[in-house]
Amino acid sequence: MPLIALLAGWFQRVPHPGRRKGDALRNIAIGLLLLLLIHIVVMHVAEGMDWWTSTWLTLITVATVGYGDVSAKTMWGQVATIALLVIPGIVLFSKLLSEIVDSNAMRRERQLKGAWKWPMKDHILVFNAPHNVETYMSIVVSEFVKYPEFQHAPVQVVSTQFPHGLPTRLQDMNVLLYSGSGNSDETLAAVNVELAKVVIVLAPNPENEDSDAATFDLVHRIRDAGSKAYIVAESIRDSNRRRIKTAGADATMRPIRAYPEIAVRAVLAPGSELVIEELFDSAGSEYRRVNTPNFQMPWREVISRCVGADLGTPLAYVEASGNIVINPLGSQDAQFTGLILAVLDTAQWSDDDLVRALQA
Repeated sequence: MPLIALLAGWFQRVPHPGRRKGDALRNIAIGLLLLLLIHIVVMHVAEGMDWWTSTWLTLITVATVGYGDVSAKTMWGQVATIALLVIPGIVLFSKLLSEIVDSNAMRRERQLKGAWKWPMKDHILVFNAPHNVETYMSIVVSEFVKYPEFQHAPVQVVSTQFPHGLPTRLQDMNVLLYSGSGNSDETLAAVNVELAKVVIVLAPNPENEDSDAATFDLVHRIRDAGSKAYIVAESIRDSNRRRIKTAGADATMRPIRAYPEIAVRAVLAPGSELVIEELFDSAGSEYRRVNTPNFQMPWREVISRCVGADLGTPLAYVEASGNIVINPLGSQDAQFTGLILAVLDTAQWSDDDLVRALQA
């Protein structure tokens, strides 16, 4: 009866803070293995079976398959099967399967809630995910995977905003979560920041200029951890950009959360983030649409005449139907009744000036 009591205790054992889940799994596996080995030896000695046959009988019995092609014939062999397999062996085997299922379920839960340390390298880390994380991250991931060098790069969000896990849409895209503060050396070690390929540091609060201090600290910590990743960091105040770059950022950008692609462009086409920002800003460059008579000429000629007259850079033309053709090929024959140009906000020329340049 002590053996039965011991087995029952395994099922009812109260978890103890000092007892690791893996220890229980290992102890059960060792106990089961010992029982199986003893039974194999008994079948070999008492039943005269060869080693493979005794092993086969032991395994199909403990698994409760019971093909019936091999069985114990002697009393000692049958007693050994009952004493070693039918009661303790099957119980331990069931308990082992139960522990494995529980362990996998616990592991999955920890992964979803951001408590799992993934063995990653050459991955993409995004710190301080925005409130519109589902839309923002889905666009970022979709943009990155367009390029072969990032097609298989794991993506992980580091944030404390999602105690119940990331939205299902991001989970389906295999975006991972680590729940922790980026301004913590423990968190940086857990996400293998020193092995990351790209790090995107978003402002904790894009409406609070004090966020730049947290960004500066995080970028400095990442570099201090030995990371060689390409770091893109948001800077709320333009005057803080130099300081954040001094801390180790390769590129800085304003918090334009409505256009997540800007972070990807900063990685794939360094400097393009500044061009994009100009188009969102009221100062610097801006878009201008100019209606014109019906013109037809190669697009490269349109660009040459506009740029040559200091009228800005044509980006698109408007067809008579109202359809807008964006960034056409230079050799393309453009027939248009209007142009959309990128111009300086200080430009003083009129629509007539543009028409005259095109007629020249």
